[in-house]
Amino acid sequence: MSEVVASLLDLLDEGVCIVDAQGTVAGWSRAAEGISGIPAAEAMGRPLAQVAPGALEAFELERAAGASIQVAVPGRDAQRLLVGRVRPITLDGSAAGWLWVFQSEQRVREIDQLKAEFVGTISHELRTPLTSIKAYTATLRTNPQLDESIRGEFLQIVEAEADRLARLVDDLLVVTRVDSGFMLRRRKSVPLEGLLERVLANLARDVERHPVVLDVAGISVSGDPDRLHEVFSNLLENAVKYSPRGGEIRVWAERLPEGVRVLVRDSGVGIPESDLDYIFDKFYRADSHLTASAGGSGLGLYIVQSIVRAHGGTISVVSETGRGTTFSIYLPERST
Repeated sequence: MSEVVASLLDLLDEGVCIVDAQGTVAGWSRAAEGISGIPAAEAMGRPLAQVAPGALEAFELERAAGASIQVAVPGRDAQRLLVGRVRPITLDGSAAGWLWVFQSEQRVREIDQLKAEFVGTISHELRTPLTSIKAYTATLRTNPQLDESIRGEFLQIVEAEADRLARLVDDLLVVTRVDSGFMLRRRKSVPLEGLLERVLANLARDVERHPVVLDVAGISVSGDPDRLHEVFSNLLENAVKYSPRGGEIRVWAERLPEGVRVLVRDSGVGIPESDLDYIFDKFYRADSHLTASAGGSGLGLYIVQSIVRAHGGTISVVSETGRGTTFSIYLPERST
């Protein structure tokens, strides 16, 4: 196996095993070592029947049935069950071996659980605004005599719920880009004041209930303007969502020798200390009666951290329950 192919296989999260026509292990990726517990030095050049007893038989069954296979491999500490798919390798029309891609059974269960949680979370987040839109439009359609002010109020609610749906779809699209590794389209110097004013204009209906203080005049950051817009949209939307009416929201920035630090502080309900280590995880929402009523998909802060990291930056949070939260973002200088 060439060094180029080996390097490419090592980039994959799944374990990869290449078996030649004689049934000998010709490739064993770095992830295969971690997942199986078998070092490459102990797998390479050995018959697969010794490395993973029963694997070749399972390969033949998978080719016939077209299903995933399970192979138990002996480990130093305990037997491990590997779940994956296999494909035959052919050269010039002749069988040349097998390509086996696998994960641990535990990881497969975790992925299935994440999928189930994803479906449940997104179904709820879609159903809630759709139910509201359907109810209010039905009321408008069946009650043409409604007072004009009431009709206007109902239409505002429908518009707000439609915006909520659009934001959820946007978040899902961003998560797709994050998970596929395609994040930054262009980098340039972005004046913070103009960027934040555009974000606040989009949130005008909600922000009007809060005094917002911007202290970023004359400071620019280096990055993708669209992605940075998403970062501060998410942070300021959260600040509005979790702050009481009239609670101050403040954004300020500090120039550092090799970059800029931007801080976003609210005067909201705060985040419980037990949740702080998990708030940037995908689909995670703080388990608190103070935050449960606010809704949300649990994607916003995951997106924020992913975008900041794509810029080579970092994000941290300090929070006190009942007194508010401060997010601190560091963005390094980059040539444009």
